[in-house]
Amino acid sequence: MKYSIGILTTITLISALVLSGCDGQSNKVENAETSVIEANRDLEIARSEVEAEYRIYRTENEERMVDNNRTIEDIKERISNETDSEVRARHETRLQEYEVKQRELKREMDNYNVSGRENWNSFKNSFSNRMDDLGDSLDDFFSTRNTPTTSRN
Repeated sequence: MKYSIGILTTITLISALVLSGCDGQSNKVENAETSVIEANRDLEIARSEVEAEYRIYRTENEERMVDNNRTIEDIKERISNETDSEVRARHETRLQEYEVKQRELKREMDNYNVSGRENWNSFKNSFSNRMDDLGDSLDDFFSTRNTPTTSRN
């Protein structure tokens, strides 16, 4: 009798351990599923934030591009009034380079796909630097430091 009570107790304890272990596994699965759901929600929130930043940034830069186009038109008008054909040709060539840069930047902005915070920050920094360089070049188009000098001795 003592032997059968010991066996019954042992079987009961083993069953309890197995069942509690199974319960732990189902809790772990539920916790993992909850973690995945929360991670997906956090990812979607972060993506929405980046997309919102991109839309704002795009609007700001579209305004800058409109300003650059106005500046380019002003420069074209000034070039058309230039009497020295060599100077006019140099200016036209340089302006064409800036127009190509402007089109490339616009195309790059139009084709950008939001893919994550790190990629967005990298794109934004690179794009801003190139837009700033183009704007500065257009603003300083007729300054003497940008115009190649020829010696006329």
